[in-house]
Amino acid sequence: MKPGALAVSTILLLSVATPIPPAVAAGPPAECPPTRGVPAVNDVARGRCLFHSATVFGQDPRGPFPSCAVCHYGADKTDRGVHLVQITSAAGQTEQVLRKTPSLLKAHADSPYGADGRFSTVQAAALAAITSPVEMRGTNVSDAQLDALAAFILALPGSELEPAPVFPRPTADVLQLIAIGKSVFFGRGTCVTCHAGSDFTNHAITTDEVNLTFTGSTDPGAELVDTGGLAEFKVPSLLFINDDRPFMHNGALAHLGQVARFYNESLGLGLTPLQTTGLEYWLRNCLDPRRSPRPSAC
Repeated sequence: MKPGALAVSTILLLSVATPIPPAVAAGPPAECPPTRGVPAVNDVARGRCLFHSATVFGQDPRGPFPSCAVCHYGADKTDRGVHLVQITSAAGQTEQVLRKTPSLLKAHADSPYGADGRFSTVQAAALAAITSPVEMRGTNVSDAQLDALAAFILALPGSELEPAPVFPRPTADVLQLIAIGKSVFFGRGTCVTCHAGSDFTNHAITTDEVNLTFTGSTDPGAELVDTGGLAEFKVPSLLFINDDRPFMHNGALAHLGQVARFYNESLGLGLTPLQTTGLEYWLRNCLDPRRSPRPSAC
């Protein structure tokens, strides 16, 4: 044996036999851990991390919808898309329908959740999306994680690290149209009947009192989940409406001008072109809480 070989052999044996210290043997730090000293229901920082994670719930990161932020992204917190959603009734009956991705900016004012109002809390809506076989396909989620997600979502837009939008200063002509639209919204247009109060919704499930529908026989609406009748849907909050395009439960209308004309025709309101345009301008300029100062005509 060459000089020094014994010493080398001894070192090798010792290195094999010596246990790896716990700090080295442990895996990487847990993803999106709780914030020290912060209750889950207030843990916005953890909720933001969970919202953007593509792996923390055991979901497939290569799937089409690996995280909440894949559909609810950017300053608007929506991809403006229409996606296949699997709805399950209390009896276990499932049906897949096309529903638009709502903006989460209005979540604090938009209960109940889901286009058919089937979720009473943000936590319940998040759980359904995370574990859905046609959405995130997650395999594990805790109550504390759901509470943190809800804390982040309900605090939007202030809880996200997005720059505040810049709003143009309205001209005199725009202010005049806004004033006309305000009189329509609270008067002849009867919009305030359903879109009432500071949330601009009555939080109810209804047919929208319209004579025309985009549903046909393709979406049973609230009937399947026992929150209402056939082809009935939740009255959505109109807050942050510019960020919530396209409109209707299935995204059938692309812009606010179409919405104003649709309800004018469907409800037989008899509004003039100037009034429908005014309504469009009021909706566009007066329903974003981030706007300061608010246009005087609102």
